[in-house]
Amino acid sequence: MNKIILVFLFVLVFTNCKKEAVNEAGLKPDEAKAIAKEAYIYAYPMLMGYRSLYYTIIDKKSPGYRSDSNMITHDRRPADDTRKDVVSMNADTPYSLFSMDLRSEPMVLSVPSMKDRYYVFQFIDLFTHNFAYVGTRATGVEAGDYLFVGPDWKGKIPEGKFKKVFHVESQFATGIGRTQLFGAKDLQNVIKIQDTYKLTSMSKFLGTSNPEPVKDLEWIPITDVNEFNNVNFIKFFNLYLNLVKPFNKEDIEELKRFEKIGVSPGAKFDSTQFSDDIIKAINEGVNEGIAAIKEKAGKIGEKKNGWNMMDPFGNREFYKGDRLLRAAAVMVGIYGNDKIEAFYPVAYVDKEGKILNGKTNMYKIHFSKDQIPPAKYFWSVTMYDKSADGVGGYLIKNPINRFLINSTTDGLMYDKDGGLTIYIQNKKPDAAKISNWLPAPAEDFYLMIRIYGPKDVAMNGTWAPPSVEKVN
Repeated sequence: MNKIILVFLFVLVFTNCKKEAVNEAGLKPDEAKAIAKEAYIYAYPMLMGYRSLYYTIIDKKSPGYRSDSNMITHDRRPADDTRKDVVSMNADTPYSLFSMDLRSEPMVLSVPSMKDRYYVFQFIDLFTHNFAYVGTRATGVEAGDYLFVGPDWKGKIPEGKFKKVFHVESQFATGIGRTQLFGAKDLQNVIKIQDTYKLTSMSKFLGTSNPEPVKDLEWIPITDVNEFNNVNFIKFFNLYLNLVKPFNKEDIEELKRFEKIGVSPGAKFDSTQFSDDIIKAINEGVNEGIAAIKEKAGKIGEKKNGWNMMDPFGNREFYKGDRLLRAAAVMVGIYGNDKIEAFYPVAYVDKEGKILNGKTNMYKIHFSKDQIPPAKYFWSVTMYDKSADGVGGYLIKNPINRFLINSTTDGLMYDKDGGLTIYIQNKKPDAAKISNWLPAPAEDFYLMIRIYGPKDVAMNGTWAPPSVEKVN
């Protein structure tokens, strides 16, 4: 019995010495906290992208599950309050969605001629960079086949077969299609169009032999949503880093620093390699990172009339190494479009600078004829709660199933001068106002304007939406 106790004590002392040795090998708590904060801000877009992808292509029990990778799926109706897969989801256009696994071979997206309505396919890599666009603005209204090639594919691309070839920084990429809907009566027309979108492997498209299949990715189950907010974020980060090699030269120095806290491409993260003090410091760094992202998200654009004139989405070159802006953009609305495609002013406060709340107040927005959102294609104003993380949230259940008002809303009433007033409140208004009523929750909320194809006055900052006004 005494021998057993001695062995136990030896193991305990040895383990503690080992943990202390790691700590004394150069990593101190203050440094661990600083690195963890920096690493978390860098990783946050990838973590939120992981969560979205896991629930849409891996977890078949998830309400947001759609299909395996390399299969295109379509929403047969616009998003509503049941959709919780991403924050600030658009309810203007039924989505077409797919994840491309490019490890084995390139993929081909084929689209039809589209001359009578706006459409767009946006492509996002694992960093959440918008690296490519196909659609009305970017590639025109003619039919076309577009090729997407992963970062380490070495095969030959035949000439003359594809309208455009896109090279992707990551082995997985997300494609999001949006097809304009002209009201409820137009839904069947949109469905017919969706069925003409095709996603095909290059070998099938060309009629050549299939490549060798790749090993299934070992996805890490999400057992607790809070594990993204502590030291465990590193295990998800490591998995995704293995899918973005070779690293962009812009990232190499940062990723080298992160190695001190266990960040390494494809590595299995083991928190027991660190002392309790270091783990505590990493968690503190994560919390500081979250706080910094939230602060940036609340001030993400120039403020005009109480609206944040957001322009936080783009490709790698757009961000110029600003990791905090990239993270805040994801917190506000992951997978948002570049401003040239869609502009997203956001209001969290009213004209007086008070937080918007449908329990205590009623509001209105009055657009004069000249203030109506300047869109080449169409515009909308959408209502969201803040239930995701206190900043971003989801569409809100309401008695008339109206989640937005847009330029094609049936029955919308304009005044005699061509102006438009939107009534924002929790309780049903007078009959004369119902056509222009945007139902609000009995809690804090925010509003997002979407301008699809913003005109020059929106792009250059000379236009701004009117304030959200409190109504007595």
